[in-house]
Amino acid sequence: MPEPQTDIFINALEESVHFSLKTINSNIEKGGIRLSKQQALDLPYLSARTLLNEDFLIPTDYQANAGKTASIFKVVKAAMINDEISSEDAEFQQQVEQLKPSISSVFNEPYQAGTENIDIRMRQLLIPKNGEYVSVSPLTAAGVNYLVNQEVDTVNELRKAKDSEFNRIQTAIFGIGGANPQNVGSLVRSMQRPITVDAPQASEKVRQALAIFYNGFTIRLSRKIKLLHGTKRAKEAIKEWSEILNRHLIITATNTIQNWHDLEIFAPSTNRDVRDQEVIFLNILAKDVLRQATFQKNILEEAESILPSMEEIERPSFWVHPSLSFVLQGLIDPELRDDHWRIKFSDYLARKITNETFDIEINNETITISLDSNAEGYIARRLREIIR
Repeated sequence: MPEPQTDIFINALEESVHFSLKTINSNIEKGGIRLSKQQALDLPYLSARTLLNEDFLIPTDYQANAGKTASIFKVVKAAMINDEISSEDAEFQQQVEQLKPSISSVFNEPYQAGTENIDIRMRQLLIPKNGEYVSVSPLTAAGVNYLVNQEVDTVNELRKAKDSEFNRIQTAIFGIGGANPQNVGSLVRSMQRPITVDAPQASEKVRQALAIFYNGFTIRLSRKIKLLHGTKRAKEAIKEWSEILNRHLIITATNTIQNWHDLEIFAPSTNRDVRDQEVIFLNILAKDVLRQATFQKNILEEAESILPSMEEIERPSFWVHPSLSFVLQGLIDPELRDDHWRIKFSDYLARKITNETFDIEINNETITISLDSNAEGYIARRLREIIR
C-alpha cells in the first residue's frame, strides 16, 4: 500500500488556531490566534496560557469549514487528542500516526491570521488607557473547553461509584454555530456545555461581622426593666431617686453663683434605700450594654478569617476598624478598656440614659421614670464607679 500524502494534514495543522473568530459570529471572515509554548503563564487561573504552563496540549481547530476542511481536520484532531481510532480504516490510522510527530513543533511559534482588521460584528470592549481607549475582543479557546469537558465527564462518572465524595458538576446547553456547528469548528460542540454553578449564598454571619468591623453596632437601652427580689421600699426608693435627681440637680444647674455643674459637683441629698436602687438600676443598664458588646465580639470571632489583616489596615485592635468611635472600639474589644475609656463610656451611657423613659417593674408593679438632662453629669460619675 502506498504511503498517504501528509502535506494536506500538516498544512491544516499549521493553519489551525486556539482562538477562532468564528466562535463569536459564524458569518464573519475567518481568522484566529494560536499560542506558542513561550506564551505560557504561571497564574492560579484556568486558561489556555496557564494550561500551556502545565504542559497540557491544547487542541487547536480550523479557522473555517470550506470544502473538505472538516474531513481533513478529522485526522488532525485525532492526532492531537489521541482519539480511539481502532474502528477506522487502515489508511486513516496511518495518516494519524504519520501526523503525530508534527504536533509538538507547531506550538514552537505563535500564529495569527485574519486579525489585521476586526469585523464590526466582533464583540469589543473599550478599555481606557492613557487618556485613550484600547479595543479588546474576547475570544474563547474551544480546546480549553474540550479539556474541561473531559474532566467534567470523568468526575460525573466517578460520582456513580458507591460512597463517592464527588458532587455532580452541572452543565447546561449553549447554542453556538447555528444549524450547522461544524462550520464554526470541529471542537465547537465542546463549547456548548457550559458549567453552571449556583449563585453564592449570602452568609448572614459574614455580613454581620463586616458590618460590625467597619460600622460598629447600635447600642440599645432596655426601656423595660424588671428588678427581682425588690423590697417593699424599692418602688418608692427608685421613684424618689428620679425625683431627687430632677429636683435637686435642676437647682444646682441653675445656680450661677457657685457653677457646681461646671465644676463637676453633683451632690443631691439621698438615703441608703435610694442609693441601693440607684446602683441596681445603673448596673442593669451598664451590664446590658456590655452584654450587647460581647455578642458583637463573638460574631467577629466566628468570622475571624475574613477580617483584614493588621498589615492591610493598621488599627488599635484586630477586631475594630480605626474609623470607629473610641467608645465603640472599647466596647467591642475589652483589651482597649483603660481608665480613659471608662470615663468616655460613662459619659456616653449617661447621655443616653437621660434621653430615655424607663418602665421599671418591682414586685409586679410598674413605675415609669425619666431623668432630666441635668442629671447627666451625676449619672456619669456614678457609672464610673460601677464600670470597672
